Amino acid sequence: MEAFAEDRLMRGRPEYETPDHTYTYLFCDLLTDELLAELPMSDVSYSTELNGIGTLTGTIPYSDETLPLNPDAASVPSRTSLYVDRDGTIVWAGIIWTRELVKGGKAIQAAELLSYYTRRHVKQTLSTDTSLILNTAYVPDGQRLYTDQKYIVWSLLQYAHAQPNGSIGISTSLLTAPAHGVPRVLTYFGYERPEIYKSIAELAAADDGFDFGVEVGWNPVANNLPPTRYKRARTWFPRRGRTSTESGLVFTKGGPASSIVDFGWPENGVDMATEISGLGDGTGEAKVQAVAQDTDRLASGWPLLETVTSYDGVIDQAQLTGLTAAELTARGNAQMQPWFDVMADTAPAFGSYSVGDEALFVIEPEPRMPAGREGVLRIMSIDVTAASGPERVRLTCGVV
Repeated sequence: MEAFAEDRLMRGRPEYETPDHTYTYLFCDLLTDELLAELPMSDVSYSTELNGIGTLTGTIPYSDETLPLNPDAASVPSRTSLYVDRDGTIVWAGIIWTRELVKGGKAIQAAELLSYYTRRHVKQTLSTDTSLILNTAYVPDGQRLYTDQKYIVWSLLQYAHAQPNGSIGISTSLLTAPAHGVPRVLTYFGYERPEIYKSIAELAAADDGFDFGVEVGWNPVANNLPPTRYKRARTWFPRRGRTSTESGLVFTKGGPASSIVDFGWPENGVDMATEISGLGDGTGEAKVQAVAQDTDRLASGWPLLETVTSYDGVIDQAQLTGLTAAELTARGNAQMQPWFDVMADTAPAFGSYSVGDEALFVIEPEPRMPAGREGVLRIMSIDVTAASGPERVRLTCGVV
């Protein structure tokens, strides 16, 4: 936190009062959501990722104050959920997966609620093609998938939740009508045990795909009942977040309205590709294949840079073509992923933006970047170092 004060002084900015923030950490039973304990934590950092799984690290102090609350029983890995409340708003929720002894307490590592579905798999064949299944009733009673991509997400989660002890209370009500209007032909073979999170992520990454996540927050309090929390799966079609015009977000470094403390604008060609070969299911010459080329870059003088990606369980040519094209777009953008450390309480303030939003980033001329630089970028992840005073927020961005 001292870096913020030092940075302001070095740039000649006047000191100003920063508001205090109250962080509360709620440890709950993963299956029932029963509150087990409210415990203090130190050295907390947490992140949120677009279509990904953010993480949290921190330490539970073991002291005369916390030991009566039985922190061991309240933070058992794999069966405890953790909510992070900042000033009365839940800003993060996930599952504790690891715990280890450190000086003064136990350090935990947690991952957002979507991480649960990395531990869940399809164990019987589910398909939009009734010729491939025995029970043609729709999931969860049978094996049939609805064809719209939004309803496929609903089906996968309903399948997971219908099994004994398979529901952690994540609502699927926002995955009902209206549909996206994008039909898919899909089969998940039970003998391959496809991972549910990966299946959703691949479906979302295809052409005409979507963004997805789990929203968390407090339900309205009524009739003097104790407050309750919501957890609801959601998709955004065609994308999550606001355009730069809609958001009006501007982050700057330099000048009187500077909000960027530090930045990096790395350029990486390691993951770059100008041609992707996508491989689906099948053997030998019967294997489903697709090829996508970045013809614009190749015509402008880029070399042929090839990558091969396999998609287990994909048998539909149109789906594989879409997945391969989406992978080419992602690889083409891999060469640039700038990051910005921004002040949480300087406009745009933390809480006024979310992953998926576009913003204008402006770097005034400085020794590292003599000509300056600016561009509209999309916020792909938000990393926060929790503190009662000034917080450090890192925004990792991608090209629009």
